[in-house]
Amino acid sequence: MAKKNEISKNTKFYKKEMMKWESRIHISLILIIIGIVCFYLFHLKIDNWEFSKLSIRTYDFSKFSFLSPFIFYLTFSVRQFNHYKKQLDIYKLKATDFEFISQNKILERIDSELNLKYKNVS
Repeated sequence: MAKKNEISKNTKFYKKEMMKWESRIHISLILIIIGIVCFYLFHLKIDNWEFSKLSIRTYDFSKFSFLSPFIFYLTFSVRQFNHYKKQLDIYKLKATDFEFISQNKILERIDSELNLKYKNVS
């Protein structure tokens, strides 16, 4: 019984951690998208809001470096999310195995009790 409680406790923990890292992934993505939009709006403002004059050259992409901490954090968050998802899958498999084993033990016990009962009758 203690094993079952441990498995369910760890399953709940990993689900909670996955939700936490999933929200961090979403926040990082939103911040990166906002940063890219601000970058283009800044370029439009510099060109007096004329789309025809808007030309982004290769060296302009270096200005995206202010987004690199968010990209690194996003990468870290995705790795953590995948780690916790893998652990959750392992614990779900353990829970399934535990249920299967406990059901087989119950069936074996019932079978042995029935065999003893029928042997005593005959």
